[in-house]
Amino acid sequence: MFKFQLHDYIARKILHQPPQSCNYADNKEVGTWLNNILKKGGTEDWRKVLKEATGEDISTRAMMDYFKPLMAWLEEPPFCTKSAVL
Repeated sequence: MFKFQLHDYIARKILHQPPQSCNYADNKEVGTWLNNILKKGGTEDWRKVLKEATGEDISTRAMMDYFKPLMAWLEEPPFCTKSAVL
């Protein structure tokens, strides 16, 4: 979940792109942002670091948002039928 939250923040707030299709390779702004998080090492609680970096507590929101297009696609026929067993 941590990875999805960081990726979501980078995609939406720094690159202004959808998380499913963004590319932040060689992006200096992203590198600086990640470095500021990582340089804290074990000196601070990771929950506090995450909240300060992304503005939200640990949650499944970013992961669910990331997979929302896939879930919608899977709910369409022929994947979702009355005879389908989940």
